[in-house]
Amino acid sequence: MLRIILLLLLLAVVLYFVRWYRKLSKLKQKLFIKYFAIISLAGLLVALVLTGRLNWLIAVAGALLSLLSLLPRMARLFIGLWPSIRPYFQRYQQNKHSSMQTQFIHLQINMLTGEWQGEVLKGDYVGQKLQIMSLEQLLQLLEQCKEYDAESAALLTAYLDHQHVGWRKSGEESYEYPASDSLMNEKQARNILGIAESADKSEVIKAHKSLMQKLHPDRGGSDYLAQQINKARDTLLKDI
Repeated sequence: MLRIILLLLLLAVVLYFVRWYRKLSKLKQKLFIKYFAIISLAGLLVALVLTGRLNWLIAVAGALLSLLSLLPRMARLFIGLWPSIRPYFQRYQQNKHSSMQTQFIHLQINMLTGEWQGEVLKGDYVGQKLQIMSLEQLLQLLEQCKEYDAESAALLTAYLDHQHVGWRKSGEESYEYPASDSLMNEKQARNILGIAESADKSEVIKAHKSLMQKLHPDRGGSDYLAQQINKARDTLLKDI
């Protein structure tokens, strides 16, 4: 019972100080916080001294100061080792994203989370993010792509199949996109596979295999995506 009474008294005191604090001007509020922090810290130190627990605080502070003195030496060591460990970081970073771009669409697929994001590069919805566009807007964009660029239509169709399952209307499945005959440069190929410029043959093959496992038509991808992934592999392997 005594504990309940003490808790109620403490709560009443806290509520009183909260109401009093809100009535202060902003300048006085800042001063109050400053002095309250100083008094609280002083009270904590006094309590530690009286209870004989100040020694551990001094030990922790000494350890922290020792670590701070080692920071410059550790930074110089890291800078010296960076050239030798940099390739390992690059290999970790690679193949986390696959990026594909056509006249109308830039699509990026996060291979770690499976998230698909894109941006419209041309047409009525230029600058819009695919992931925040409505299905109606995406279908209107698809009609523009069909009219002006078959590859953009194919890429957007792959996005719709993945993000809006069941979007196809009657007869939509019969629409066939022509095979891509556009040339692919090395930069485009590396962006698709998500690999660094320093990647060797084995890394190209590994990245291709990983992408095909996730973007194959039988696993939520499309024929167009598989075609682009294969073309990216062939483009890079012929120069290695």
